[in-house]
Amino acid sequence: MRKVFLLSFDDGTVQDGRLVELLNRFDIPATFNVNSGLEDFVWEYAGKPVVRQRLAETVKQYRGHEIASHSLHHYRLETLPPPQLRREVEGDCEALKAIFGVRELGFAVPFTVCTEREIHIIRRFVRYIRLSEFSDSFALPADPYHIPIHGLYNDPDIREKITRFAQNDLPVSLFVLAGHSYELDMLDHWEYMEELLTWLKTFDFQFMTTMDYVNQYYPK
Repeated sequence: MRKVFLLSFDDGTVQDGRLVELLNRFDIPATFNVNSGLEDFVWEYAGKPVVRQRLAETVKQYRGHEIASHSLHHYRLETLPPPQLRREVEGDCEALKAIFGVRELGFAVPFTVCTEREIHIIRRFVRYIRLSEFSDSFALPADPYHIPIHGLYNDPDIREKITRFAQNDLPVSLFVLAGHSYELDMLDHWEYMEELLTWLKTFDFQFMTTMDYVNQYYPK
């Protein structure tokens, strides 16, 4: 039985660097979903400023991991007319390809809503779509444009969810763990994350980037 485990982190904030270093210690790859149009945007979380990275300065930092599009400006996609939605996806993909020298990108949905209307438009520009919807099913999605999230790294019951995944008897199964690296700072979760990664490595999971998973299980 093959159990595929994906880690997916959104927004491209300065804490990604420390998270990459931690993941590298455990030899666990991850997908980092970034917005090329928001490098100068700062917001607050838990009363503290959240700062994004200058992406051109992070190419070496992310080596061994995957960069994916999170749209240019992190708008609520369901509110955008089709021409603007196309610009949000295509523009971000073009910028990221130029910065990171990749030929193909995946896409992670910002916020929570992504209808079939949006999926129909987005899929023209990307290899896969990671939704923000949650699923209790560990079965592989029917196609790479409906990849769900199975849990957030700081869910109170995340170990119970992962244990159920480890015990499932599907021939091939999938678990997607998501979050934001800035939460590790703002919520003082670095030690917690290190303990979680230590525990994850006790399982016989197939740790992959989302793109590697898609290329293996949804060949063109």
